[in-house]
Amino acid sequence: MVKDNEKHLDGAKKIFTKANGIVNKLFGKLIAKIDELDPSDNTKQRVISAVILVPLAVYAICASKSLFFFFAIVITILMTAEWLDLIKSSQDQKKWRLIGLAYIAIPMYCVLELRMRDSNILLWMFAVIWSTDIFAFFSGKTFGGPKLAPEISPNKTWTGLAGGIVASMIIGFISAFMFRGGIFFFVFFSIVLAIVEQASDLLESKFKRTFGVKDSGNIIPGHGGILDRLDGMMLTAPFVLFLVTAFSNRF
Repeated sequence: MVKDNEKHLDGAKKIFTKANGIVNKLFGKLIAKIDELDPSDNTKQRVISAVILVPLAVYAICASKSLFFFFAIVITILMTAEWLDLIKSSQDQKKWRLIGLAYIAIPMYCVLELRMRDSNILLWMFAVIWSTDIFAFFSGKTFGGPKLAPEISPNKTWTGLAGGIVASMIIGFISAFMFRGGIFFFVFFSIVLAIVEQASDLLESKFKRTFGVKDSGNIIPGHGGILDRLDGMMLTAPFVLFLVTAFSNRF
């Protein structure tokens, strides 16, 4: 019995050592790739910012409700400040402040409500948003092609949208095992979320075009402001809350 346990322990150690070597090799390649990026491009800053922020966000979503609510309050304050700075050149301040109130308050309420219901739902939503955003960015940068909405966002392409949709399908397939809805349901609605996310991104770009600014702020290196970083969430969060309410038996 003791010898068997020692054999199992040795086997586990070998597996751990091999897995650790693979992870270190992959991490080393990732660092090397980031280091090779053109310093004049903001892609390197975007990657580094994401590497730092995404694990922190996942921890807050999954493990700490109090930390998540604290982040939500801070983010709401920062987004409000950015919005007020964005519209400062507008002649109709009252109208744009009301639009900003709805634009910020509704999605933030939806996010808090989703976190109260089930952190896994929120994790699914953000996983789709992040994967769509990342794959759309790199697909568009790699393959180029026809512009999606050149008058609003000249860098977005149809190939980028296609790449984002493929990524969302993968997330949908994986997420299906966390809920009761089934694979088809979550793959389909992950695709819908990817499209909503890109529309949400374009909406924020439209606001920035209206007021003649490139970024809503500069608090996040490579990403601009908080509104720039969370633009994909603004329409997606209300849509997800609608899904959860309409198809509660699927979650």
